[in-house]
Amino acid sequence: MKRFVPVFVITVFLSFHYGAILYVNSSLLGKFFNQNTVSLLFILGAVASCILFLFTAQLIEWFGKRLLLLILLSVSTLTTLGLAFAQTGANAAVYFLAHECVLLTIYYCLDIFLEEVSLDGNTGEVRGIYLTLINLGIAAGPIILLIFGDDETFKPIYILATVLLIVPLVMTIFTLKSRMPKWHGITHRHIFLPFRAWWRHGALRRITIARLILESFFAFMIIYTPVYLHNNLGFEWSELGIIFTVMLLPFVLFQWPAGELADRYYGEKEILCIGFLITALSLAVMPFLGKIFMAWLFILFVSRVGASFVEIMTESYFFKHVGPRDTGLISIFRLTRPVSIILGAGAGVLALSFLTFEQVFFVLAAIVLLGLKVSLALRDTK
Repeated sequence: MKRFVPVFVITVFLSFHYGAILYVNSSLLGKFFNQNTVSLLFILGAVASCILFLFTAQLIEWFGKRLLLLILLSVSTLTTLGLAFAQTGANAAVYFLAHECVLLTIYYCLDIFLEEVSLDGNTGEVRGIYLTLINLGIAAGPIILLIFGDDETFKPIYILATVLLIVPLVMTIFTLKSRMPKWHGITHRHIFLPFRAWWRHGALRRITIARLILESFFAFMIIYTPVYLHNNLGFEWSELGIIFTVMLLPFVLFQWPAGELADRYYGEKEILCIGFLITALSLAVMPFLGKIFMAWLFILFVSRVGASFVEIMTESYFFKHVGPRDTGLISIFRLTRPVSIILGAGAGVLALSFLTFEQVFFVLAAIVLLGLKVSLALRDTK
């Protein structure tokens, strides 16, 4: 377990940084732009992230994982600080797009470091711990929102989020080690990812589609839930800080034990199906809640119980079928997040042009149920 410590510590601070600004980015941008423009900026950030991903394997080959990670963390630090002091819409948009572009690739680099020191026999447990630490940081982030968030300025939140990146920067320089030379393990040297090999591998294709559905759920909820709860229902930011903190606790509480259960007893399929079902049913209830603090706290918590099951099971299942040299396949799997932002934000703009917020929750529930259908076609690992 000692060999995982540097990656795990970096992950905690990076995720605390991410959680601190995750639910205020849309509101900060909303001070300068209308909702459709904010959605467009999220889409553009996701497109930029996808483009960077296409070159990630080559960048690792040229710079090595550690130097690339250091560069990306530096960009993230500078852009977060820029968001703290942004005075115009143009500045806010540029800093936001740059931050969105690099964040996912930072996690991808950590994926590769972690995969180098993991064994298939304990993939579920290791990935469970890894995701628990990620989500521990993200869940702690809204506490900052609870303390510092208001409608006038988000500057203290972004300044603190900047400070939180100092530890990952220092640890990347002094403690993070690679067991492979920078050119080792690169399985593709072209811009094109191995989509044909991925498509032919039925298990990887299905689990990636399941993850895409989950990430699309996340993308929609991250962009539109704060807007709906604050602007439409009238919840205060202090209330939302509590709601979002409690909402994210399932990712901290359940993913580690769920990963162990998948390794030792059940495999991933059953828990994956249960997770999709819980999430879909929770979404179907949301339109009926109104402005009831405890009702939203409870139903968002339950929805994330289901989502936490889906996240760790897709993670465990996928990484049991790949190794550290399969950087192309890992890239495709991680592309689900920026692609989901494109889908989630785009679908949100389209759906809200014709439907109410309440009706969109039903549409999202139906999409999540498609994940249940995909999961039933998987061959379990047990």
